[in-house]
Amino acid sequence: MVLTTPIHVTTKTLRNEGGTIDCTRGVSREQRAINRRNKLESSLVSSRSYVPERRSGKAANEAYRNFVENLCAIAVQRFGEPFRDRDVNVAFEERSFGHIVKPGEITCPISTNYAVDLSSLVVSIALFDGDKMLFACSGITIPHGRTRQSLTRFVTSAHLVTQFNENRNKDDKLRVAVRLPNNTATDGFLGLYDKDIAIVTCLGFLGVRPIDLDHKAKPFPGDSLKAAGRAFNSGSLMAMRGSLYQKRPLEHLNTWVSDSQDISKAVLGGPLLGCDNKILGINLDIYDPGDAILRYTFLPMDLLCKRLKHFQILNPKKLDFRGYTLPKDVLSVVPSGFMQTICRLKSHGYPIPPPLVLEFNGQLLNHFEECFGELLPWKGYPYRHTPGGSEEGVWNQLPKEVVTDVSRRVVSLASFNGYVRSFACTGLLIKWHGSKAKHTVILTSASLVRGRCNEDCIDNSLTIEVFLPPNQRAGGTLEFYNLDYNIAIVSLKKNFNAICPDDIFIKSAQNTSKKVVAIGRDAKFGLLMAASGEVKRGNKGCKLDCKDVQLSTCKIKKAGIGGPLINLDGSFVGMNFWEGSGVTPFLPRHKIVEVLSGVNSLPSEWYYFHLNANW
Repeated sequence: MVLTTPIHVTTKTLRNEGGTIDCTRGVSREQRAINRRNKLESSLVSSRSYVPERRSGKAANEAYRNFVENLCAIAVQRFGEPFRDRDVNVAFEERSFGHIVKPGEITCPISTNYAVDLSSLVVSIALFDGDKMLFACSGITIPHGRTRQSLTRFVTSAHLVTQFNENRNKDDKLRVAVRLPNNTATDGFLGLYDKDIAIVTCLGFLGVRPIDLDHKAKPFPGDSLKAAGRAFNSGSLMAMRGSLYQKRPLEHLNTWVSDSQDISKAVLGGPLLGCDNKILGINLDIYDPGDAILRYTFLPMDLLCKRLKHFQILNPKKLDFRGYTLPKDVLSVVPSGFMQTICRLKSHGYPIPPPLVLEFNGQLLNHFEECFGELLPWKGYPYRHTPGGSEEGVWNQLPKEVVTDVSRRVVSLASFNGYVRSFACTGLLIKWHGSKAKHTVILTSASLVRGRCNEDCIDNSLTIEVFLPPNQRAGGTLEFYNLDYNIAIVSLKKNFNAICPDDIFIKSAQNTSKKVVAIGRDAKFGLLMAASGEVKRGNKGCKLDCKDVQLSTCKIKKAGIGGPLINLDGSFVGMNFWEGSGVTPFLPRHKIVEVLSGVNSLPSEWYYFHLNANW
């Protein structure tokens, strides 16, 4: 059979010349996605070759910082929102309203025999860009609830969040300040919010009095009202009178109108009081219905209590953040200065942290970027900085030729859903059994391609990328998987050079020593990682539900999943898993060989030989 090409090359001629025939219709969709991702990264990370020359001292540290900053820039470009340049607008001007309220002048009854000073309940909350005030409103202290930290929280109008988002700029240095009843100011952190209210949190117990959420008063038509708010610059508490506005047909808003028609943003977030000074609700916004009568909207006290309970901040179901998700219809502000961090978390497929975790220097645990054991940079590694390992002297225990072989057969893998990484792990290049050409594939963990919502299924929409330092990257194809033993075989969409695949199917002399080394490949830089230990007798205490799994005392991290466990002579012992304990489960070599030996041929191998047979 003759294949007609623009230069009329026959199949026989191509075979004799040692060539191959591309039977695809151009580049696949997955490869195009990888090419786009790599093109963007290469354009932002470095205008030079992928592996710059080895630097030392200050230059190496500067190169590392640039590398990290450029990775953040990539994440922001993909997952962030475009910020405008910083404006030079005129600063916000506070407007007073009503009259000044002196301490003790207005008391709010919270029970039959007890009342509290209104001044102790109300604070002023202001938004700043540097020293320039952008907005100011009021807030009401709410109960502390259950927390592990000493915190004081205030509820205010969601209009504060609107101003925060509208004024956010490329400098990303907006800050929130809270003016307390004693006229001192402290930093505030804007966190949870919905369409009506927002929560501002301050560190420490600040000596302010929270409102009683169990004391729910209701407004009635014709009631005389008072609205209170505090100015930020002067610290003065102000109040003005008004009346409940009768709802029109089909109108769902709760509104009131000021007797003096004073309009001030300082009213927003402050309390609305009844004729007996009981708190009826919180003021939300200024409402213009188009009838020349400006009104204020408010959230009644009973609805405010329901919202705060829904926010799960007063009595949370649990105090840790594991598995935290935002309540329905509740959002969280990305803190100033942390947009790059949030975008990086999104790009890595990690959950967005709850409010205040970033501001209080919280850390993400058990992530794929954690390194283990002793690190071994690849030849030409351009940065002096390396992620912290936890062990030394491991690589010196291995013969030089073993280290060389390991560096040429251990790869890093990652699966993606679009630009979002789903999983990252290590893999071992092996020779596939039964293939005359000794087809090279990658042995790794099936966790690489498991579904996030249903781990009992494979997510066929994921794309796979393989990295072998210093500069070999390729797409991968899932060829085989066994979920019972969590094994996967991945083939390369293009060949790697200078590799040394392991032949795990051929019996080799085994080191009788119990000493073993767990190998992994760092997900970020491609550094090799090695942790030493011993094989334990039995698998008592193993959390994995598989009787064939054994244990070693090697201590690895998540990036080591799918990596090889080897003897000191380099022979393959098994494939590592991770369960978060002080030991490392692994599937022994004989069980892996038994499972894979039952596979006669891989899909790509069958397609290749079937195509050649037809020719």
